[in-house]
Amino acid sequence: MASARDLFSLPAGPADLCFDKNEFMKKTFSVDEFLHENRNAGSLEIIRDDLGVYLKVLRSAMIELINQDYADFVDLSANLIGLDQQINGIETPLEKLRDEIMAVREALEGTMREISDCLEQKKALRGYKKSLQSLGKVQDALVKLESLLNPIDGRDEVNPILLERAALESIQLQFNIKFCRDFLNNEQQQHSEQMKNSLLGQLKRYFLRTLKQNDDDGLERCLRIYCTLDECRTAEEVFKTEIVSPYMTRVVSESSLQNSPQGLTGIYNQILDFVSLHMKSLLTLTKKNGKVKGYNFIVNSFWTEVERRMETNMSSIFAPGNPEAFYQKYKCTLEFLERIELIIEDPAEITGFKAHSQYKSFQVRWNLPVYFQIRFQEIGSNLEKACSRELDAAKFSTEQISASQFNLVQFSIALTCISNCWQDGIYLPQLFHRFFKLTLQLLSRTTSWIDTAIGFNFPISSDPQTPSFKLKMLTTLFSDINNLSKKIPQIVTLVLEKSPASLALTSSQLDEIFFDNRSILTTKLNRLQTLIVQELVQASVPHIKQASDIPRLYRKTNRDVPSRCCQYMELMVQPSREFREQYHSMIGDERLKEFLANVFTSLTMNYYQAVDEVLTSVQKTEESLRRLKNLRDRNANSGPITTTTGTDRTTMSDDDKIRLQLQVDVIHYVQEIESIGLARGEIEKLDELTQLVEEATKIRIGSRM
Repeated sequence: MASARDLFSLPAGPADLCFDKNEFMKKTFSVDEFLHENRNAGSLEIIRDDLGVYLKVLRSAMIELINQDYADFVDLSANLIGLDQQINGIETPLEKLRDEIMAVREALEGTMREISDCLEQKKALRGYKKSLQSLGKVQDALVKLESLLNPIDGRDEVNPILLERAALESIQLQFNIKFCRDFLNNEQQQHSEQMKNSLLGQLKRYFLRTLKQNDDDGLERCLRIYCTLDECRTAEEVFKTEIVSPYMTRVVSESSLQNSPQGLTGIYNQILDFVSLHMKSLLTLTKKNGKVKGYNFIVNSFWTEVERRMETNMSSIFAPGNPEAFYQKYKCTLEFLERIELIIEDPAEITGFKAHSQYKSFQVRWNLPVYFQIRFQEIGSNLEKACSRELDAAKFSTEQISASQFNLVQFSIALTCISNCWQDGIYLPQLFHRFFKLTLQLLSRTTSWIDTAIGFNFPISSDPQTPSFKLKMLTTLFSDINNLSKKIPQIVTLVLEKSPASLALTSSQLDEIFFDNRSILTTKLNRLQTLIVQELVQASVPHIKQASDIPRLYRKTNRDVPSRCCQYMELMVQPSREFREQYHSMIGDERLKEFLANVFTSLTMNYYQAVDEVLTSVQKTEESLRRLKNLRDRNANSGPITTTTGTDRTTMSDDDKIRLQLQVDVIHYVQEIESIGLARGEIEKLDELTQLVEEATKIRIGSRM
């Protein structure tokens, strides 16, 4: 059906209106929005006038619409005349019809209620009849059971055929009792319980006899009878009480543990011997592919009794006070449980065995957190004692430094402690997460001690020829930290080998975990490298000042032309040379070059400044002397003219000797740098230094080297 909006369209208005007439037909029309949208079309007076014009158009359209449909309006009013009388005429018959329908409905509902009551009575009668029939069958079954069981009670031997018949009759009895329980009197109920107990008693005797005689056929028949009676748990309880319990009472006790030559292992072997001696036939018949289903003698009979006896009669094995003994007992127990799982075989039954309440209780009795706490104190205290030691300068100065192993006892003990965490006799897979955390804590404690060692104040030696204790300590720390960093991949491999398979850890995951430790050690190495470089620079920089004494050596001294470097140059490079010779094997070629490159870069910058100051001073002095000579020459112009001999022209001036000496020193310095495998471009300011002395002497170093 078309909407009124579709049937009606607004009349067209003047074309110069300042608004769109279709906006009035929107369902969301709002005066505020209308004024806001048309605020730019004109002023409020213009909008008012246009609205008035369009209102007149709408009124005209309304009048025309009424005029067009006027005849229809008149016809509609004429057709409605007399409609009320017609409605009143049909109202009475309709009410009568309604009353008749209601009467029929009530009659039908009453009939249906009567039929339902009759059906309920019939159902109750059927129930009573069935209960009476079941009651009769119960009475017959009791009589039959009594006739089957009474002869059995009078004989020493049990007839398995009669037992099977009695079991079937007992099932029928219990089935019928369900339908007539409300009709049984106390005497009948007691009689039923007596027959059931008598049957179970005779079945128990037969079960124990077949076990004693190793009668596999009889045992199978007996288990089937138990299964028929839905008394599998009763059979398991009988086996536990009559067979397992007496044996375990003799085997599982503190006295047996003390007298066993093999200790706890011997006790476990005796316990497992019970399975092979007394349960072989039972397990063969009841295993997954056996002939009888529904039994689990290992868990419900054997294990429950063993676990109960161990908790009550051998509680000393759970004591964690002696960690070595606790470890051996726990490992022995795990092997014992694994052997039980091998006996069970079926994965589903093994899962049920591990989910058993007594299995969980047995595992909880082994106080692994206390064991770990003892190991934590043993391992952690060793490292803590080592880190608490103060570094002895006198002792440290006599220690032999090695690159292949740790030189400081703290690092050696730290690695030993980490290895102990995963050592057989200490590590337990069940405590993997705790030992892994302890490994990370040991590494963290070692790195924190490194900061303490770096900040240790060694005494400064008064003998300049004696090696610096601090330099030796820093280098030793650097070597040991570098060795420890190299050991981390081995630690990762060790942890990966010891991790339980259930965790499914990968090498990449462990590498990510140890990333922070490696980063911290790398930061320590960089810091130590900076300190070592500073120590070497401080030992060499004071000798650079002696370069300023070169002018004093050659002025007015008539010294020979310099051909070898000054002594200060040897003293300046001596610390770096000795460091290279002493620690080359410990640090390694690449690291050593990096060390010395930083050292010579710092020295070169200081040496460049000193040489530049000397050359500048020499140049200023030379210019002053030249000006003084020119002044004297002008004053002597009136005197006789003298000529300069060839000897005077070829004699090197003191200033040239100074420049040449500086160049010889720089040549030796460059040769020392290149002798350790460093290129000139690797040393900042070295090219500028060589260029500085070359320009001063006009002699290129490359041609003289």
